[in-house]
Amino acid sequence: MADIERISRRVEALRRDSHERDARHQTIFDARAQKLDSIAPGSMPDAWPRPITANAIDTAARQLAENLAPLPSINCSSGVTTSNRQKAFVAKKTKIAYSYVLDSNLKAKMPQGCDWYLMYGSMPILVEPDFEQGRPRLRIDNPLKSYPQFDLAGKCISYTKVWREPARQLAAKFPEHADAILGRDQSFSRQTTGDTELELVKYCDKDQYVLYMPERSNLVLMETENRFGKVPVAVAQKPSWDDQDRGQFDDVVWPMMANNRMAMLGLQATQQTVRAPLAIPTDVQRIPFGDDAVIRTNSPEKIRRVGTDMPQAAWQQGAMLQAEVMRGTRTPASATGDVDASIITGRGVDALNGGYDVQIATGQLMIGDALERALELCFEMDEKYWPDSKKVVSGVINGTPFEESYTPAKDIKGNYRVSVSYGFASGMNPNQALVFLLQLRGDQLVPRDFVQRQLPMDVDVADLQRQVDIEQVEDALKQGIFSMLSSAGIMAQQGMDPMIVLSQAASIIEMREKGVPMHEAILKAFQPEPAASPTSAAGAPPGIPGASEGGPGMPPGMDAASGMPGGIAPGQAQMGPGGAPDLMSMLAGLTSSGRPSMSTSVKRQVPA
Repeated sequence: MADIERISRRVEALRRDSHERDARHQTIFDARAQKLDSIAPGSMPDAWPRPITANAIDTAARQLAENLAPLPSINCSSGVTTSNRQKAFVAKKTKIAYSYVLDSNLKAKMPQGCDWYLMYGSMPILVEPDFEQGRPRLRIDNPLKSYPQFDLAGKCISYTKVWREPARQLAAKFPEHADAILGRDQSFSRQTTGDTELELVKYCDKDQYVLYMPERSNLVLMETENRFGKVPVAVAQKPSWDDQDRGQFDDVVWPMMANNRMAMLGLQATQQTVRAPLAIPTDVQRIPFGDDAVIRTNSPEKIRRVGTDMPQAAWQQGAMLQAEVMRGTRTPASATGDVDASIITGRGVDALNGGYDVQIATGQLMIGDALERALELCFEMDEKYWPDSKKVVSGVINGTPFEESYTPAKDIKGNYRVSVSYGFASGMNPNQALVFLLQLRGDQLVPRDFVQRQLPMDVDVADLQRQVDIEQVEDALKQGIFSMLSSAGIMAQQGMDPMIVLSQAASIIEMREKGVPMHEAILKAFQPEPAASPTSAAGAPPGIPGASEGGPGMPPGMDAASGMPGGIAPGQAQMGPGGAPDLMSMLAGLTSSGRPSMSTSVKRQVPA
């Protein structure tokens, strides 16, 4: 049994130490939810219960979270891999790591997690065993009222989460404790309605998991031994100047409320001006109202409303507060599209986005470090809980499907190291990063493998390079066939039969239409005919080309391979001695006057 009293005292001490942080978190939550009366009671008039200005905190948080949300690339190489066996081991381990991310649906949960990271200053990633599927799962927890505890080395030694649930829902989850939850036993003088929310505390350390209810005399709802032996939690913490979690927008709440207050006062002044009384000269005795009403007076210039003019300082104060809100959220105007393109150049926009990119790079650094530690915990949990279980993982990495089978004890075997990288161009937009990589590659400063691993997308480098090699070889085969087909006319001019090459190309087309891969179609089309046996060559009838020189049926001086007279260059068998053209060819030309051209040239060719 867990020592619930000791755990309860420890949790209460953590909550007391984090009281200031919890109050700050609740303030930023109310500001984002537009519950300004909870922060400053009486600040909102009854006619306008909600602010009339845009929620700058919500807009900036969503904008930054969408930039931080894309997952990084994962690589399980622990060093320089040279042998094919090492590369295969690293490729399989990398696919296993990707399967943890894909099976946990982390891609869809990252925007919410990054939002919590910016809003509260931390993002806990929990590694939980899924005993039904037999593999670990990653889950991003809400940092509101979560209390991780670290040792001097930064290792998480305990994790506590506090939340509230309706009593009826808790009674359905834990029917064995339904009477105690609803207060129907003798220990409670008054029963609890089903809609009453009760507080729950989940505590975890290296020895145990405990779930209890402080409002029910520390009633233990669930407890189990932690067979993992460590706290499976990795926390991404935003850099802070003290030992407390501080969000991105803690100091923006009050300027945003002041900006809304100034907008309210401007709206009120405008309303008072519109509804101000009408000042008229003394000679007006009757005031008609309505469309096209006529007021008769000798001094029409004196007819006006008694308006309340807004002082110029009020507009300046409103502009200053708006600038302070933007400065506090660290969001430039160009990030939301609010930029005057007529006066701001491209270089100016890049300069405005400089601080914005630094925020993204820093956030990627902290979140990537936490994700590395979480994946290492996944490997360790997989090997410790299911060491000899053969598993099959599948998924899609950057549009490339994969399927891999593995056994944790064999394919992990104590190697838990994982490298998570957003690329060395972290903070740049994808276009800038890609151009920078191509420039480095073009000057031969980095190898192709480095460029592939730093791409602003998740790729399987080994599989990607394998596909590139296959495509390059297939392109080379196609170029060879194209070159051979382009020389068909030359072959015909030299007396060779081009139909063999053309028929082979046609057979490639037929096989490709049937779905045969390109390389297999080429191999089948150009497969040589089987060689004739010595018996059939010896028994060839007289006069058949192909009989051996000097053999039966072959005149002396004939080439056994081509069936042509020996010593004749290819393509010259039908020509005169030494390749001289015949008389028909010499007389076939005509001059411009229609007379035959009797001039000719002699070109002698000797076979090499």
